[in-house]
Amino acid sequence: MRVQEIAEKLQARILAQGELARSEIERAWAGDRISDLLNQASGSTLVITHALSTHLVRVAELVDLAAVCLVGGQAPDEEFLSQARGVGLWVITSPVDLFETCGRLYPLFFARERPRS
Repeated sequence: MRVQEIAEKLQARILAQGELARSEIERAWAGDRISDLLNQASGSTLVITHALSTHLVRVAELVDLAAVCLVGGQAPDEEFLSQARGVGLWVITSPVDLFETCGRLYPLFFARERPRS
């Protein structure tokens, strides 16, 4: 699923458009600990987080992260967005908290109809 579709489903705003080639998202990871992010993220991961530090952008570049979803309607400063644009990172902001954002995303990635037996 593309970042643009995810933003639409979440009613999120796109704050920084990343590289179009890296807009395909296959999985999501939620959390604020950078050490966990290093172990869980990949080039097709959407990271859902409260973290607004520019360190997040540096880590995203290190693991070739595709996109970040900030929660609670957070608006990062221009330095964060400028660095994100510089590394081709998508940045969106969800209007709801972490729990509800994950709840809205769950059916998009994991809820599939199961065959009846």
